[in-house]
Amino acid sequence: MGRYHSEKEDLAKYFCCSTILEEEVANAYQIISSKVLDTEISYLLEYIAKDSFKHAVAFKALSAQITEREYDVEECTKLWGKLWKNIVEDTKTYTSKKEITLIELSSIIKDLESCEKYVGEEFLTILYTKVIQLLAEDEGVDLNGYKSILEWIIEDEKRHSQILEIIKQKIDEKISL
Repeated sequence: MGRYHSEKEDLAKYFCCSTILEEEVANAYQIISSKVLDTEISYLLEYIAKDSFKHAVAFKALSAQITEREYDVEECTKLWGKLWKNIVEDTKTYTSKKEITLIELSSIIKDLESCEKYVGEEFLTILYTKVIQLLAEDEGVDLNGYKSILEWIIEDEKRHSQILEIIKQKIDEKISL
């Protein structure tokens, strides 16, 4: 019984930590979108932000299915390591400017794209969503239709990378004018 409870708690922690990650990334995209001077690009960034906020809510619902307990950044760092914490902290560095020009945004997008593609939100979300599905099956936790939502989150993360690619192209076009 102790092992089962512990692994169920770990599953809840995975969901809660995914919530924190998605919220931080969403906040960064939202703030950046509000500071970008180009309306079209701002809307594309806002699209990603809204998706990420939606993902956070889904992960909260999954966590609430198992426990009411919430976890903090330090507990999530112990679970997922310093890489996770670095990603959460890095999302905050993009939000300090008053306005963001296209040239500044170009640099920020490269960082966000790198984060999304390689070691960031997309990688962690896809990896941990798969792990969560396996743990839930192993622990007998019924995801009650959430399995589809988790798969949609994975699809959304892939779209985020594609949207960032579109934004890069738009920036290049507008800078070269």
